[in-house]
Amino acid sequence: MFKALLPLCLISYAACGTTLLRSRRQTPNEVATRIVAVSKSKPELLSTAVALADPGLLRVALTDADPKLLEVALTQAIPELLATALTPGVNADNLRVALTKARPDTLATALTKADRDLLFAALAEANPDLLATALSEAEVELLATALTRGVVKELLITALTKSRSDTLATALTQALPELLFVALSQATPELLGTALTTANTDILAVALTEATKEILLLL
Repeated sequence: MFKALLPLCLISYAACGTTLLRSRRQTPNEVATRIVAVSKSKPELLSTAVALADPGLLRVALTDADPKLLEVALTQAIPELLATALTPGVNADNLRVALTKARPDTLATALTKADRDLLFAALAEANPDLLATALSEAEVELLATALTRGVVKELLITALTKSRSDTLATALTQALPELLFVALSQATPELLGTALTTANTDILAVALTEATKEILLLL
């Protein structure tokens, strides 16, 4: 019985918050996201969203999300990581980016492979435009590497706030996974920020594919 009522709870919960803000008809996208929540989500993931989500973030998910990406989140995510993505402290603009600009495979990767603390840091502190670049351009293996345990949170946030879009895209599409991990786990924030702000993309690609680990940390 409880599981059967969950979809109705979710819709009522989010709709109630929206009504308090303004009285209006639901948009076609809002109708579509609610259909996804009711008919396509996994019960345990829907339960996670209802029980643990910040109300404002839940409204973002049910108002602005691409329904196909919301379906990915509500069918493929690890419950703990879905809860992290909806927890207080996450930047609503970044959640909106993740649910509108990601590819299905990159969103699934973030919600199944990421270290919880790194996922929270990315969604709480990233520049929204750079997060959009990461989630729309990255190779899934490299995105998983950037979010894996052992990456230093300060270095990840440096990459997601100090990069140029083209340097971030280069790092997340052309690097060798082991060299990307070295850069995000052993570099100093100052050197990483300088590299991602000033580097020529061709040179950056060479450094992240052909350098030794020792030399990479000197660049």
